[in-house]
Amino acid sequence: MAREYQYSIQKSDALAKCHDILTKLDYEIDIYSQKSHILMTKPIRIKRTLRRYDYVVYIHITDRIKVHISAERSIFRRSSESSIGGGGLIEIQPESNMPYNLQNRIFTPIHKALKSEKFDLFEIN
Repeated sequence: MAREYQYSIQKSDALAKCHDILTKLDYEIDIYSQKSHILMTKPIRIKRTLRRYDYVVYIHITDRIKVHISAERSIFRRSSESSIGGGGLIEIQPESNMPYNLQNRIFTPIHKALKSEKFDLFEIN
């Protein structure tokens, strides 16, 4: 889950604008490195019935602004609570294929905010 945007300003200015965008969208910033031009949010939780998704937004600025979403899924296991060995009831799996509607729910506000700052979506033709 990633998108790339083109920019025409200094890397540090682009990073500062991305920081402002995520802050305005109510994300809490966990890592903000001006030397390596990266930005990462604290984990955000989305609950859906018996599944729970935790994701972070990661932005890395190189020749383009690269916006990544890294997610993991927590699944309620239906095993017996009194099982021998006492394994946990919740299983955590890395999630490379988050449902499309959740991806859209995350990316759409970020995309609109980046577009309003004149960062254009990079598309390979």
